Amino acid sequence: MKTLNNPIYLMVRMIIAFTALGFCLTAYAQTSANYPNRTIRFVVPYAAGGGTDIFARLTAQELSKQIGETVIVDNVVGAAGMVAGALVAKAAPDGYTILVDQASIATNPLLYDKVPFDLKKDLEPVIIGVSLDNILVVNPSLPANNVNELIALAKSQPGVLNYASTGIGSPQHLAMEIFKDKTGTNIVHIPYKGGSPGIMATSTNEVQMFLISVSTALPFIKSGKVRALGNGGPKRSPLLPEVPAISESLPGFQSTNWLALFAPAGTPKPIIQKLNGALQKVYASPSLVEHFKQQGMIVLGGSPTELSNTINRDTEYFGKIIKSAGIKAE
Repeated sequence: MKTLNNPIYLMVRMIIAFTALGFCLTAYAQTSANYPNRTIRFVVPYAAGGGTDIFARLTAQELSKQIGETVIVDNVVGAAGMVAGALVAKAAPDGYTILVDQASIATNPLLYDKVPFDLKKDLEPVIIGVSLDNILVVNPSLPANNVNELIALAKSQPGVLNYASTGIGSPQHLAMEIFKDKTGTNIVHIPYKGGSPGIMATSTNEVQMFLISVSTALPFIKSGKVRALGNGGPKRSPLLPEVPAISESLPGFQSTNWLALFAPAGTPKPIIQKLNGALQKVYASPSLVEHFKQQGMIVLGGSPTELSNTINRDTEYFGKIIKSAGIKAE
């Protein structure tokens, strides 16, 4: 005890502690200053060829040019994106493992009893890249040429019409439940395993309607296999300017998806800022903006805080219908 209370002993301990702290701060500064200096890995929770994968690969290609380092895309599929999310949440917080995910990451905790990571505690927002409008399409045989006529038809035939979704708890499913709630209609939900089987089912009249991304629906709209009634974005889609926004008939309704990038929690702020800055330049590229536009994607960009605000907005917006309708993902 005498040794512990010895002033010289205490001073030595303080010197050691401050020296260690100095080494840590120096290493932290060097890590941030040298970032990036090796390959960055984009982890995508969905299969190659889908909208999230296309977005990730276009972003990776342009980011690689911007930073002078290789950016690879790794598709880690499973559990509604949660396998990939958990992998990144547990990765080293050094800016070299990045999650590329969609809006459902915000609602999964409300739909599943067990989520293997905490979005707000285990992941760090980097940037929201693009938004994708969903569009409401119907089978051409349906006697409804606009949203108001569809609402009137559904009210006259409660429980007769049905709609496709990309799965229970998907953004499209939740948006259609909000549509039903706002219009007082009874339309039966038929879940499918993805956008392709859902749009095919709509074109063959297996289901009467589908709220799905513009990019997925566009070839079927142009070929006349489905008819577009309303765009789910806040305004008309530049790809289909003749189609009114659903909100023109149903104020306050909105159905959009977004794609964003996340880093593991604890990633140094200077690295987050560097990555965000590089991505801002990527998303300012006119050729990339046009490429995204042809995919039905609208470039957003912005700060990590703006991504956090978007997550909070979606959690509140969809949380109400999830609770009131008792929706649970399977």
